[in-house]
Amino acid sequence: MKFSLLKTAVVCAAAVVVSPQLAFAQSAWNVANGNYATAGNWNPAGVPTASDAVVINNAGTATVNAFQEALNLGIGSQNGTSGTLSLTSGGELHVYDIIQVGERGTGTLTVNNATIDVTTAEADIFVGGQDNGGTGTFTLSGNASSINIGDDFVMGRVGTGTLNYQGGLLKSGFAVVGKYGTGVWNHSGGVFDQNFGDIEIGDGGNLDFGPGPRTGTVNLTGGVIQVAGYLAIGNRIGTGTVNISGGALAVDNAADGAIVIGRGYQSEALIGQGGATSLRVTGDDAIIIANGNFDMNSSGVASSSTLIAEITGATHTTIKVGGDALLANGKLAVDLTGYIPNVGDSWTILQAGVDIMSAPEISQIDAIVTASLDPNLGHALVHNAQAFQGTLQGTFSSVDYSQATLPAGRGWNISYANNSVVLSVVSTGPAFSADFNSDGKVDGADLTKWKQSFGGVGADANGDGVSNGTDFLIWQRQFGSGVPASAAIGAVPEPASIALIGLAAMAMVACSRSRRNQA
Repeated sequence: MKFSLLKTAVVCAAAVVVSPQLAFAQSAWNVANGNYATAGNWNPAGVPTASDAVVINNAGTATVNAFQEALNLGIGSQNGTSGTLSLTSGGELHVYDIIQVGERGTGTLTVNNATIDVTTAEADIFVGGQDNGGTGTFTLSGNASSINIGDDFVMGRVGTGTLNYQGGLLKSGFAVVGKYGTGVWNHSGGVFDQNFGDIEIGDGGNLDFGPGPRTGTVNLTGGVIQVAGYLAIGNRIGTGTVNISGGALAVDNAADGAIVIGRGYQSEALIGQGGATSLRVTGDDAIIIANGNFDMNSSGVASSSTLIAEITGATHTTIKVGGDALLANGKLAVDLTGYIPNVGDSWTILQAGVDIMSAPEISQIDAIVTASLDPNLGHALVHNAQAFQGTLQGTFSSVDYSQATLPAGRGWNISYANNSVVLSVVSTGPAFSADFNSDGKVDGADLTKWKQSFGGVGADANGDGVSNGTDFLIWQRQFGSGVPASAAIGAVPEPASIALIGLAAMAMVACSRSRRNQA
């Protein structure tokens, strides 16, 4: 994210204009609740115009339901103040400079099926603006909502900023979640369609700015986040976390768009130590694609770079990139949530060198976007021999299975083949002596194996070198071991039934042998 001298001057001028000690073209909200378009709700009286600096600092709520204008807007702009601006259906607000929500106090901005335009060349929206005490919350909902920002969109520039993105279309340039402060982006619906720049999560800013958390978190559960440049988790010296369990992350609005977990600085003169960075992918309901690389702290700046695969079932979201996957400075952590894997289960965690243009995820993203009313979303895709020649570069420096304990007899395996990282569950030997087929559980399949092996050695539970009735009795005692409790309870036969099964099986085997001897 870059600030020009002109932009710095504009921001500083805006801060002066909204100061309560100065009354230069200022409109201050002066009632508890009311319509933005009512002249008497402002001090001095009069509906704000395009030349007015607007402040809502009296704990009141202003509602916009028609076209309105302002030069700049501060909600909770001074220490100890608060305010709310609510745009409802049909509301349209044009701000020509900057919107600061919770600049120094506490500010709330809600937009539901309404429009905000901050579209001059270097106009911004800051949520959680200038001072450490500033707290801002921006809630965007409704498919008819449209937010257009000419330049930067920042949550937690210095204070604390939270975006609750539930629906609608938002366009901006650079987007920062936690620059010097703390930023949170909760995305459950709608489309973020980035015009240019990166999304920086835990940016950190300049080293000489002073102390601050420099922490950003993105939680994607639905909708689409499309990135024009890089998704930089832990940009410069920040700490960044991205959690994805649904929706689509499409880093495909530039030919080299990359996912970077621990980016660091781009200038050698500004190298510093970054914080912990991570990307958690939960379950199989999300889409994650990038035209360029998947980079895990290749600059070595972040204190840690971790990809977390939270396994919730037999399938899992695959991260697909057209470029390389640089893994050598990264860690893989595996979590299990509500699922007990079986021997033979496997999940492709990551795939490099993918032809993104031909990937089915593109049409799936377009289907989400159409439903969210963004017909102009495009994909800067490249389809040629060089576009998807990426490979795996190195392997994870470590793999952590501490949050993914498997039942006895089963173990984790990770393989790097065909440009893919594949996680699987393998047998480490039977955990139960009557697990004759080594699948980690004792069930009817083992009885079948015992029948087939009777008189031989294929179902020897007591180690005496032969499969006989004694081994059946051991199978009977271990029946249900390793099987999920609900399934085992429903499957365990009555003792009498088991005995009859065993007697019948032994009789069948004996008769079969007798017939063979008589033939």
